[in-house]
Amino acid sequence: MKILGIRGSPRRGGNSDVLLEWFLSSGFSDAEILTPSQLHIQFCRGCRYCEAMGKCVIQDDMAVVVEKLLAADRVVVSTPVFFYGLPAPFKALVDRAQVLWARRYLFKENMKPKKGFLLAVGATRGERLFEGVVLTIKYFFDAFRCSYEGGLFFRGFDALASIRECHTCQEETRASGRFFLRGEDA
Repeated sequence: MKILGIRGSPRRGGNSDVLLEWFLSSGFSDAEILTPSQLHIQFCRGCRYCEAMGKCVIQDDMAVVVEKLLAADRVVVSTPVFFYGLPAPFKALVDRAQVLWARRYLFKENMKPKKGFLLAVGATRGERLFEGVVLTIKYFFDAFRCSYEGGLFFRGFDALASIRECHTCQEETRASGRFFLRGEDA
């Protein structure tokens, strides 16, 4: 089974990185990890070339990302929440997934089904803190035939890796990882 993890944070070693580490710790150390902030991914220009041609006009690392998304069986996204949304480098990747949407819905490409899971952490305790991130990730997943299987959401963690002090967070994340990554069709 091909597991793809996406580290949404531009800051290494932060809370969302810790969550992804815990989630993948149940025997999936060979999972491939993408870090959008370390890739060369330009922002979407909205030119609609992908809708006409089925590929993106921009030549950068997104072409490799697209192939990895299509090849995966499971996709795990781990991200902090920035102003109730995704960090800019990760949002650029999500926006560029428009090419996948075009291939799936306009060109009727038969994509392999896969499952996706979201891990999100935010500093504030706002009631609607994760709504924007969840909606964005659901549509991102849909673009490449990845079903949204749920997520874990943690509030009140801001300092670097402060979530390590939350033992119930660790237990819940590891248990969810075991279930998701070794699910009934694994």
